[in-house]
Amino acid sequence: MGKKKPNLNRARNMDIDAWRERQVSKRLKERLAMQTRDFGERHGADTDEQLKELVRRKAAALRRMPHPLELTGGIYLRRRLGDWNRLAKELGVAPASSGSGKQAYQRLREKEALLFKQERKAIKDEKQNRTKKSGGKVPAEHI
Repeated sequence: MGKKKPNLNRARNMDIDAWRERQVSKRLKERLAMQTRDFGERHGADTDEQLKELVRRKAAALRRMPHPLELTGGIYLRRRLGDWNRLAKELGVAPASSGSGKQAYQRLREKEALLFKQERKAIKDEKQNRTKKSGGKVPAEHI
């Protein structure tokens, strides 16, 4: 089979699917940065032992070492606590599998894509409601 035909918006000469993927990636990156910052603000004064205890509890719940993306603030924890495999040994837990990061990222990406889709639908519905209220005319704010 050949390549999938791009979903084009001919008026703007753009690939809608590629645009959507860029938007989801951008939003996920921003969300992770915000989580890291917020976690750092809340736990910046915590000792390394307190932070290790957070990781230890999550590892016990999962029965394996979590990937940093599976933890709220995992990126901050990794920066602060250092090498993740060394930390796993220190905690007495098997290191995270090589595929766990990809799986964790994919789950986060799917959640973000769903949120993006819901937000776009809400925007579209609101626009349709405004058009209906104005008797089918485009509201002046959009001219």
